[in-house]
This record gives sequence, structure tokens and C-alpha cells, in this order.
Amino acid sequence: MQTARHNYLQAEVHTATPQKLQLMLIEAAIKNIHRVKKAWDEERFEAGFDSLALAQDIVAEILSSVDKEGNPELAGKIASIYVFIFRCLSEGGMSHDRQKLDDALRVLNSERETWRQVCEKFGTSVNNETSARLDLSTSSPTKVLVPPKPSGISTAMFGRPKDTPNSSGKSWDV
Repeated sequence: MQTARHNYLQAEVHTATPQKLQLMLIEAAIKNIHRVKKAWDEERFEAGFDSLALAQDIVAEILSSVDKEGNPELAGKIASIYVFIFRCLSEGGMSHDRQKLDDALRVLNSERETWRQVCEKFGTSVNNETSARLDLSTSSPTKVLVPPKPSGISTAMFGRPKDTPNSSGKSWDV
């Protein structure tokens, strides 16, 4: 069963539009923050740390993919959003401050809604199917290799990392 799920997710990631990949990454970050909070509630601090590290890695990857050349002013504003989220995660993790995690979640939920609307505008099917796959009850996460966002997409903000032409080499818990 896990292999079939893994294959399905791999296929979905490799055929997803850049907008859908962005949405999937945001949803994975949200899911991992919820996992942190749940682990803290259950006093499983190592598991909480692992989920927090994944959420931070995802946010860092999103931040690093912001295309600063196309529209530097807009890129700076977008980058500041993800820097804020990353800072909230870092500060929340150091002090086990749930409010900091909630601040990050509030912004990520807004970003998720924005990217859902972007996906719908560009004709990418978005429904609760993605959220269902990212259910918090999933105890064993699936690692999926996420290809970088190609440059020149309609939003013009997320480009292919210059040092990796075909793959980011990163795997994310989706």
C-alpha cells in the first residue's frame, strides 16, 4: 500500500504545474507544524523537532526559489513573508511557543488560500484531494522528490535554482 501511495505522489509531483507544487509545499509545511503541536502535546519532543525541521526546510526552499530578478520589489515583499514564517518557526521551536507556531500557521493558511486561487485561475484542478492526502493522521510520511519550479511561469516569481538544472535534489514530506 505504501508503495502505491508513494508512486501516486511521485507521479502527481512530476506532472504538477509550478502553482500546484507551490500549494503542495505550503500544505506540507502546514501539516508539519500541526505535527509539531501534536507531538508537543504528547511530550514526544524529538518527533516534534523532526517535524519542525521539515517545516523549516520547506519554508527555506520556498524562500530560496523566489525569483529576485523579475521584479525585485515584489520579490522582496514575498521573501519577507517567508522570512517571517521561518523566524516564527525558529523562535517557536526554541521556546516551545505555540503562539509563534500559530502565527506561522496563520500566514501559511493565507498563502495556501492564495495559491489555491492561483491554481484555479490557471486551470489547475484543486480540491480537497490534496488536503486529504496530507491528513495529520498519517503516521509514516511519504518522501517525494520535488522538482524545482521552472522559470517563466505566469506568476513570474518562482524560478529554477540556477545551480541545479533538473532537480532540486530535495525530498519533502508530503
